[in-house]
Amino acid sequence: MAFVAIGFEHCIANMYFIPVGIFLHNWAGIAGPAAFDPASLNWISFLWKNMVPVTIGNIIGGAVFVGMSYWGAYLRPSSEVK
Repeated sequence: MAFVAIGFEHCIANMYFIPVGIFLHNWAGIAGPAAFDPASLNWISFLWKNMVPVTIGNIIGGAVFVGMSYWGAYLRPSSEVK
Protein backbone atom coordinates (compact mmCIF):
# COMPACT_ATOMS: atom_id res chain seq x y z
CA MET A 1 0.00 0.00 0.00
CA ALA A 2 2.84 2.40 0.79
CA PHE A 3 4.36 1.73 -2.64
CA VAL A 4 1.17 2.91 -4.33
CA ALA A 5 0.55 5.73 -1.82
CA ILE A 6 3.83 7.43 -2.78
CA GLY A 7 2.88 7.38 -6.44
CA PHE A 8 4.55 4.30 -7.87
CA GLU A 9 2.64 1.80 -9.97
CA HIS A 10 2.76 -1.88 -9.09
CA CYS A 11 0.69 -4.42 -11.00
CA ILE A 12 -0.12 -6.58 -7.94
CA ALA A 13 -1.19 -3.59 -5.82
CA ASN A 14 -3.27 -2.26 -8.71
CA MET A 15 -5.05 -5.62 -8.89
CA TYR A 16 -6.53 -4.74 -5.51
CA PHE A 17 -6.91 -0.97 -5.39
CA ILE A 18 -8.45 -0.28 -8.81
CA PRO A 19 -11.11 -3.05 -8.65
CA VAL A 20 -12.03 -1.82 -5.16
CA GLY A 21 -12.53 1.64 -6.66
CA ILE A 22 -14.65 0.19 -9.47
CA PHE A 23 -16.77 -1.79 -7.00
CA LEU A 24 -17.22 1.20 -4.69
CA HIS A 25 -18.26 3.38 -7.59
CA ASN A 26 -20.66 0.84 -9.12
CA TRP A 27 -22.16 -0.82 -6.04
CA ALA A 28 -21.91 1.74 -3.24
CA GLY A 29 -22.38 4.83 -5.39
CA ILE A 30 -19.37 6.56 -3.88
CA ALA A 31 -18.36 9.50 -6.02
CA GLY A 32 -14.79 10.28 -6.98
CA PRO A 33 -12.92 13.59 -6.76
CA ALA A 34 -14.38 16.74 -8.33
CA ALA A 35 -12.40 16.48 -11.60
CA PHE A 36 -13.10 12.74 -11.91
CA ASP A 37 -14.89 11.31 -14.95
CA PRO A 38 -16.85 8.26 -13.70
CA ALA A 39 -17.10 6.86 -17.23
CA SER A 40 -13.33 6.35 -17.30
CA LEU A 41 -13.46 3.90 -14.38
CA ASN A 42 -14.34 0.57 -16.00
CA TRP A 43 -12.84 -2.89 -16.47
CA ILE A 44 -11.64 -2.42 -20.06
CA SER A 45 -9.92 0.84 -19.16
CA PHE A 46 -8.36 -0.79 -16.10
CA LEU A 47 -6.97 -3.72 -18.06
CA TRP A 48 -5.85 -1.89 -21.20
CA LYS A 49 -4.72 1.49 -19.88
CA ASN A 50 -3.31 0.36 -16.55
CA MET A 51 -2.50 -3.32 -16.18
CA VAL A 52 -0.77 -3.83 -19.53
CA PRO A 53 1.66 -0.87 -19.30
CA VAL A 54 2.24 -1.28 -15.56
CA THR A 55 2.97 -4.99 -15.88
CA ILE A 56 5.39 -4.41 -18.75
CA GLY A 57 7.08 -1.64 -16.77
CA ASN A 58 7.33 -3.82 -13.66
CA ILE A 59 8.86 -6.67 -15.65
CA ILE A 60 11.42 -4.42 -17.34
CA GLY A 61 12.17 -2.45 -14.18
CA GLY A 62 12.43 -5.57 -12.06
CA ALA A 63 14.71 -7.29 -14.53
CA VAL A 64 16.96 -4.25 -14.88
CA PHE A 65 17.14 -3.18 -11.23
CA VAL A 66 17.25 -6.63 -9.68
CA GLY A 67 19.60 -7.87 -12.38
CA MET A 68 21.93 -4.91 -11.93
CA SER A 69 21.84 -5.30 -8.16
CA TYR A 70 22.77 -8.97 -8.32
CA TRP A 71 25.42 -8.30 -10.95
CA GLY A 72 26.93 -5.59 -8.79
CA ALA A 73 26.85 -7.74 -5.68
CA TYR A 74 27.93 -11.14 -7.05
CA LEU A 75 29.02 -11.28 -10.67
CA ARG A 76 31.11 -8.24 -11.51
CA PRO A 77 34.83 -8.89 -11.67
CA SER A 78 36.48 -8.31 -8.34
CA SER A 79 39.26 -5.78 -8.15
CA GLU A 80 41.72 -7.72 -6.06
CA VAL A 81 44.84 -5.88 -5.01
CA LYS A 82 47.97 -7.91 -5.72
